[in-house]
Amino acid sequence: MTRSRLTVGDPAPVFALPDTEGTTVRLAPQQHAASVVVFTANGCPFARAWHDRIQQVAKDYASRDVAVVQMVSNDETDHPDDSLAAMRERVAAGELAGPFLRDAHQWAAQAYGATATPEVFVIDRAGVVRYHGAPDGDHDDPTQDAHWLRDALDDVLAGREVAHPATSPAGCSIKWRVELLWWDGCPSHDDAAELLRRTLAGLGRDDVQVVERQVTSRGEAQRLGFPGSPTFQVGRHDLFPDGAPPALTCRLYRRPDGRGAPLPDTDDLAARLRAALARPWDLPGWVDPRRAKGR
Repeated sequence: MTRSRLTVGDPAPVFALPDTEGTTVRLAPQQHAASVVVFTANGCPFARAWHDRIQQVAKDYASRDVAVVQMVSNDETDHPDDSLAAMRERVAAGELAGPFLRDAHQWAAQAYGATATPEVFVIDRAGVVRYHGAPDGDHDDPTQDAHWLRDALDDVLAGREVAHPATSPAGCSIKWRVELLWWDGCPSHDDAAELLRRTLAGLGRDDVQVVERQVTSRGEAQRLGFPGSPTFQVGRHDLFPDGAPPALTCRLYRRPDGRGAPLPDTDDLAARLRAALARPWDLPGWVDPRRAKGR
């Protein structure tokens, strides 16, 4: 699975996600002069540092028909600060200007190719991404005032091309849900768990927490999109999609030499994990925004 990443000029995926009270909020670019999508987190120090600047943008541009939507996509398994309960506390404390959404299945983060918190997308009325990157050049400098985001919005609202449409997102990495799904009718579970552990260690990703989940019924297989055991998922997406229907069965992986095997090739698994778990600084051409803040 090679995760797509939005670039400037791409159509923005439309989503419908619940806010902290369960009310569904839909991204509807055609209903606003511009929309801003922000991937953020409660516990990330970078997101915390930029937080007030982003809220002020939401307040300052509301009268100009700009909708700012913020969401948390992090898996809360090992990050309780990003739980729904923690999100509700922030809303109750009046810390959010606008909708605060829970991307529990990480669908939106996958669709946008987000890697960081915070990470900002500016979308015009036609639904096209016009700016992507960081709010400004330095999370530690409040005088920056999210000016990269503000400049992009000013250009979009004035009907101009955005002068600086892309910067490198910076901050904490998105915490993806990594799952190993298995069925006890196949003998490969222990070997699959060891392969996944060893591969993550080889990538230097000991920070990733793996959730092992036994699939016990056909109904559960259908609900999870489980095509057989073992299945490796990141952000609830199969790393090796092959179009097989959900079933309680043993899975066969195609090796580079064309042979089938009960486990994927180690190098292939590593490459797919590396792409799916990419952090902002892992991306080609990434530049620390502080080096560009004088732009």
